[in-house]
Amino acid sequence: MKLRFLGTSGYGITLTRNLPSIIIDGKILIDCGEGCLKSLFKFDYPLDQIQAIFVSHVHPDHILGLISLLFKWAFYTKNKNFKEIRMSPKIYVPEGYKSAIEQIIQVTFCPFENVNYQIRLIELPYIHENPLSLNFNTDKYSIDWIESIHHPKCYSFLFNGRLFYSGDSAPNKEFHNFIPAGTVIIHEASFDDSQKSLAHKLMHSTPQDAAMLASISKASQLILTHLPDLTEIEEEGFLKEAKKKFSNISVAHDGDLLSID
Repeated sequence: MKLRFLGTSGYGITLTRNLPSIIIDGKILIDCGEGCLKSLFKFDYPLDQIQAIFVSHVHPDHILGLISLLFKWAFYTKNKNFKEIRMSPKIYVPEGYKSAIEQIIQVTFCPFENVNYQIRLIELPYIHENPLSLNFNTDKYSIDWIESIHHPKCYSFLFNGRLFYSGDSAPNKEFHNFIPAGTVIIHEASFDDSQKSLAHKLMHSTPQDAAMLASISKASQLILTHLPDLTEIEEEGFLKEAKKKFSNISVAHDGDLLSID
């Protein structure tokens, strides 16, 4: 798998960071924060190759870019035929939140029905026996999920047993048995370690929290995202204490590319 960070901020859009979004193999989007569409253009990802979108939760920093992306597909695609029934990629959301996305579409007066564009929203049940299997030509994906500690309900995703994405979450002991050894962990770190109490109160994590999870889970690598506004110098301090618990840790930046065997 090859993944690109399209947005890495948990602080709002900054000069260097868009809001959360990751793309896997040019086919699967994880979250769709503001700036996602422009990043897809910037890094030359064809929109018609995107097959699925996984929404961790419905906080605005994770989903508002979805409206712009759907508008692009529905109205601004070259050689469009408004008479044909066209469908969005499948959009997977936590159980109970399909109606929330539908309401956002309604209150923003998105006239998708006028151009025969159908939005495909699918709820992922919290209780499930097997991972979701997706096949796109020769690419095969197995996606499992677990609920994080967050409000509103947020899912954390495991892709092909090799890549774990936390979404937003306070430290969660349920992750320990869910994450296989050797996994690459992409974990939120919304606050620095000096703000741990506030982070946990708001159902978020710090670098030390993520490093402890990586150590217990025997992860191969830990990458922090959903970040506060950090300068290059501040990044060093941001990771200092966490590196004492897990050494192979880094901060994600918009545009970073990662390959996972």
